[in-house]
Amino acid sequence: MSDHSLKKTEKKYPIATAEIAQIFGLPESSIAEGALPVVSDKDSSGHVPGFSNAAGNLPVKDLPVLDSHTPENIPHVAGLSEARPVQKDLTKNIAALTGSGKIPPTGHMNDANLLNQNPGGSKFVKFLKNIAPYVAVFSIGIFLYFFFFTKTDFSKIFNIKPKAETPQQSAIKQLESKSMVGYQNWISGFYFDVSDPEVLNPDADNSGNGLSNFQKYLLNLNPKSYDTLGLGMADSEALAQGINPLTGGKLNENQKNIISKYFDMEVIMNRLALSQLQKNGQVAGTNVGINNSMGAYRSFGSQPAQSGNVNANVAANGNVDPVMLSESDVNTSIPGRLEIPDLGVNVPIIWSSDPKNFEQDLKSGVVHYPGTAMPGQIGTAYISGHSSNYAWAKGNYNKVFSKLGDLADNTSFKITVVNKSGKDVIYHYVVVGRQQYDAKDQAQFRNAGQSVVALSTCWPVGTTAKRLVVYGQMTQVENK
Repeated sequence: MSDHSLKKTEKKYPIATAEIAQIFGLPESSIAEGALPVVSDKDSSGHVPGFSNAAGNLPVKDLPVLDSHTPENIPHVAGLSEARPVQKDLTKNIAALTGSGKIPPTGHMNDANLLNQNPGGSKFVKFLKNIAPYVAVFSIGIFLYFFFFTKTDFSKIFNIKPKAETPQQSAIKQLESKSMVGYQNWISGFYFDVSDPEVLNPDADNSGNGLSNFQKYLLNLNPKSYDTLGLGMADSEALAQGINPLTGGKLNENQKNIISKYFDMEVIMNRLALSQLQKNGQVAGTNVGINNSMGAYRSFGSQPAQSGNVNANVAANGNVDPVMLSESDVNTSIPGRLEIPDLGVNVPIIWSSDPKNFEQDLKSGVVHYPGTAMPGQIGTAYISGHSSNYAWAKGNYNKVFSKLGDLADNTSFKITVVNKSGKDVIYHYVVVGRQQYDAKDQAQFRNAGQSVVALSTCWPVGTTAKRLVVYGQMTQVENK
């Protein structure tokens, strides 16, 4: 081997920065010309070498350095005066969350650290998460048991109350509460030194013309007068025909607006019909008299007064059967029909022959209870329908009476039956009240001296605890 091959040759190193050269012990000659200087520390003047700001090389002069660990030392900077208390509050809140009163080091604030510093809270949260599903299942089970298999009245627990008002009735109730002082002053001018609450009641109809005292107050009509101007018709009938009861002329725009917002003309005319019925004891369209006394039904709702004249315009339209049908006249092989316009109900009536068939018959409509009066007869015709049913139960009428509680007093419904000659007979009814009963309370079937229909359903919806019964009194009979 030659001396040349043994001669130690100088090694060549790649170009490196001074920082890398110092780490690996490389000669300084390997530092590339023009390489960036190592920024290792400030010089004695406090400036970073190579970054002098004397010539204005930096865009911001003397920018303060913020120390995140000592927020109270942050210098005031114009426009950032709100930053200091926010930073200070944040660190205090973090310390409070850890439970130690100490601020954890920057960069180590995470969920694990928070939980580790409060292990008691962590165990309690874990315990709650473990038992929560069991508590939820147990609570649901208890609720379903009481809901379906007991007589618990959930209407009291959840304040479930039927609305039983038309939009106009709701609007006028709100207006009454705001206008009682003016109303009291007005009605006291017609009843001097009268303190009877029934006479002064804004919902009463003292004249028997279908208008409440408060409605008469809104139009400035005489609450004592059935026919204020002597037009030969009730004031309510005049309004229905667009006639001003005070002048005999047309209604003005203000009166039209009041009537549109606060007067349900169907309710008003039904109250007039009931008033006439109580006065005469006569159902329109038939010569069979009805007992004047409301008897047991008086408690179901406020009744119109019986004073005032009776107007012949409240009568049946079309051909009228002079005598109400007896049970033997109804063709029970053909379902009847119940129509309640305000609830959107139009449903067959199944003439059940045996209570054992109720569940099957309810799949086809609502059922008439055997042994109770037929529609049109004196007595109570009892008709029942579902308000709800099991989710798996088949049938198109499982919720037909779910809104029965919303059927307002003095609204109307009708029942159509087919007689033995194949003709339709239509009975018109006006709602006179409602009552809730225990499921087996026989009082719900009681009869009075009128032709009445009782519409019944389980209540509250989704339970069998009670029976809601809405009563309607017959006011008119017509043939088709």
